[in-house]
Amino acid sequence: MVRGRLTRCGIAVEVGVIGAALAVFVLCTSADAARAPASTPITIGALFSLTGGGNVYGPQQLKGAELAVSQLNEQGGIDGRRVRLVVRDDRSSPADGKAQMRRLIAKNGVIAVLGPSLSAVAVSADPVANTLQTPVIAVSNTAEGIVGKCAYPCQWIWRDSLGEATAVPANISAWVQSAHPTSAAIVYGRGDLLGTDEAKIAARSFRREGVRVIARVAVPVTGSVTAGVKQALAKKPDVIFVGVAFGQVAANVMRAARAAGYQGEFLGGNTFNSAATAKLAGADGAGAQSASAWYSGNDFPANTDFLSAFQQRYGQEADQFAAQAYIGVQIVADGLGRIDDSDFASKPVAEQRSLLQAALPEVAITTPLGPFRFTADHDVSQIVWILALTGTGEHRLVGFCNPYC
Repeated sequence: MVRGRLTRCGIAVEVGVIGAALAVFVLCTSADAARAPASTPITIGALFSLTGGGNVYGPQQLKGAELAVSQLNEQGGIDGRRVRLVVRDDRSSPADGKAQMRRLIAKNGVIAVLGPSLSAVAVSADPVANTLQTPVIAVSNTAEGIVGKCAYPCQWIWRDSLGEATAVPANISAWVQSAHPTSAAIVYGRGDLLGTDEAKIAARSFRREGVRVIARVAVPVTGSVTAGVKQALAKKPDVIFVGVAFGQVAANVMRAARAAGYQGEFLGGNTFNSAATAKLAGADGAGAQSASAWYSGNDFPANTDFLSAFQQRYGQEADQFAAQAYIGVQIVADGLGRIDDSDFASKPVAEQRSLLQAALPEVAITTPLGPFRFTADHDVSQIVWILALTGTGEHRLVGFCNPYC
């Protein structure tokens, strides 16, 4: 087995910011260095949107991953090997994501990669990892075609983030059962992969629930959304579904609708689950409902322990994106712990990646999400939490589905 002991040291975080690389090393003390094993560390890569439109996710993801690596090292590490986290900023750009994924794998010798933050970046970056036969844990990619049936080979991609194909129907079903609307408008980001996917899934879901979609309007992801929002409101919908990948755009849509006199409710996808989106929307987002992979108020011990540790380390509350990145590290560690090979550490990193890939189907852990396993197509099967924005930057629990309402 690849479980063992490790000294309390050795986290390395390497972050590219606006084209520059900032390396931050948490170095061992001299006493720690004397106890440290001679073997090379296990390096986990992370590709997050620390800047650009996805920056409502990336910084929280970085915190979650760092916390998990720190705890893993404190608890003994993996087979006497310290765990190192190397992080790259994809700047919310598919082109940068593709280049940084290649760099992480080819230059940094990572055994697996967490991320990217955005689905639009993942569809460019994941094929690189798949070609280079490196496991990727998609810790926030919820669009269709990330795992399972993809437009490109994706055998090496695994997901711990609840897909929109499950979340959006669950959210709409829960809303229809409580509010009984007859009509809906869909406002989504133009050229936005996640937003376009969410809009398609929402349209299918409304039809299945017997709700007429009376407007489908694309709004720009940069610039004013007011004209598009007014176009949707002209049809007088009972509810507006907002499909966008960027928290600021989601907040802008809700703000524009309220300014135009709309008093109805909003439904949304994964972007609504971000603490940053909740803060950006403020009072205009009060009541806006989404389906989430995670709820901060669930009382699973794994979740309460995570929340306490996150608060102690960072002085702030965790959100879903921090939780899923945290779990991504746990998944890699559990997979490595299932490899029965006494020579694992001496093998080339390419062979270590292949052994991890073979072990991931057997991962079974209790996480802040609840019990976790992968499905046969590398997706996650889990509880779906139905949440609403409070209007004060937080979320409240509306209900839950397992997996459908």
